[in-house]
Amino acid sequence: MKLLIVLIVISITQVAFATQSEIAQLRVCFSRWWPYNYTESGEVKGMQIDILKSAFKNTDVVLTFSELPFKRCKDYVKLGKYDFILDIDESDNLSMINYSISSWQLAFAVAQDQNLKSIKDAQNLKTFRVILAQEYDYPDEVYDKLKQLNADVARRSYYEASDEDAKSLFSILKTTHVEALLVDRYWAKQVVTKFQLPVYVFDEPLHIEPQYIGYNAKHSANKAKLLEKQLHALSTQQLSQIRKRYR
Repeated sequence: MKLLIVLIVISITQVAFATQSEIAQLRVCFSRWWPYNYTESGEVKGMQIDILKSAFKNTDVVLTFSELPFKRCKDYVKLGKYDFILDIDESDNLSMINYSISSWQLAFAVAQDQNLKSIKDAQNLKTFRVILAQEYDYPDEVYDKLKQLNADVARRSYYEASDEDAKSLFSILKTTHVEALLVDRYWAKQVVTKFQLPVYVFDEPLHIEPQYIGYNAKHSANKAKLLEKQLHALSTQQLSQIRKRYR
């Protein structure tokens, strides 16, 4: 009986290994998010892109990357047109690789002339109108924290195909109809610095949410096992060297 069990386990392992070894390509889509993944002069770049490439450097597996609007990317993964989507969390209703490369550090961006520097300053406002991205599903904790601030929330598209698009997003702060944008802190500071915008991004994040690589288990379960295995095989030194390029 023990011999039979051992043979079954070996057989299952061999089948799984054979299936993974036959994987020739991983199709990955992503939404532009500096410094993790973006396209510049037709070349896909970013911390997360480099980490994925490094994970498969000594293999025959080909990685393909496509930049798409977030919702379209997620829909295509659900349909099996792509194997993976970068930067999702539990609110996106997809299976997730047990390995986080990025984190969504949500902070308020405000016009400099408002003299707001912290969440405490925002609490003292009679009216605090905040714009959120219509493309993303935010964790419940974000809405709870906004409610505590008595924030009036509206949604608009944050989609950007270039840095110029990102620059135009912040122009909404010039109006009298909104006090703040809720944005990723690192991304926003990069845009503000690059274009010298009259915008202040809070150092204090409202919420931090680890981000993962998502997939549809119906279509990409074996590919997900391979991807997770390769990522966990990366050394701390390899990861540190890649992260230093973007800091």
